[in-house]
Amino acid sequence: MNILVMAGTHDAVEIIKKLKESTDHRIIATTTTDYGGRLAKAAGADKIITEALNKRRLVQVLKIENVNMIIDATHPFAVKATENAIRASDETLTYYIRFERPTPELDVDVLRVDSFKVAGRVAAKILEEKDGNILHLAGVSTLKDVMDQIGAERIVVRVLPHPHSIEACYRMGITGERIIAMQGTFSRALNREIMKEYNAIAVITKESGETGGLIEKVKAAEDLGIPVILVNRPSLEELDDKLVFDDMDELLAFVWEKR
Repeated sequence: MNILVMAGTHDAVEIIKKLKESTDHRIIATTTTDYGGRLAKAAGADKIITEALNKRRLVQVLKIENVNMIIDATHPFAVKATENAIRASDETLTYYIRFERPTPELDVDVLRVDSFKVAGRVAAKILEEKDGNILHLAGVSTLKDVMDQIGAERIVVRVLPHPHSIEACYRMGITGERIIAMQGTFSRALNREIMKEYNAIAVITKESGETGGLIEKVKAAEDLGIPVILVNRPSLEELDDKLVFDDMDELLAFVWEKR
């Protein structure tokens, strides 16, 4: 069977690795970055496609590679990628499965909002009351909605160490001393030290799940008494009639049964 894994996350890497260990399926992995492609290759993917695939291009890939099944393991906030995958699978009658990383239980109070625009508004109110900075830990693609509310003078951002991410920050007026370029998920201790070093009075992050480092961020902020503005995951009506797993072993067992 030919399986297309929409990758770019640690979850996808683990899915690819386990599939290759226990089946003879051919795995085609799609990612939007070279780094993600290297991780997928190291996990055992037979072919890597490194580009942002719109629906038309994804349909082409499904047909050319004779794909039997799509496993969508993209980030919970990669809404457009999931929409494209669902529509392409419907058009080509390709079996679609979504892996949705589990939502962790938080034993800490956070300020939940449904968009980054609202997160920016909440942050703006905090800035009116206290001296310090807003620490944005939700990636460069979400920055603009926050920046529209608070500007560039009192925000510190942590982004991937990719030229396009850093260039995007500069274009929005964020200066170098306010950019932290780091790859990966980070420990509670390291998050705490970053918050202290940059005089954070609030943190903006997204509900990216345990594998996205959410718990470590929230716990670090709790240690320092800093409020966390947490953007909830978007929901997609298109997933209502699709098979969605939040347990990786259950997903893998289902795929094995399809052999």
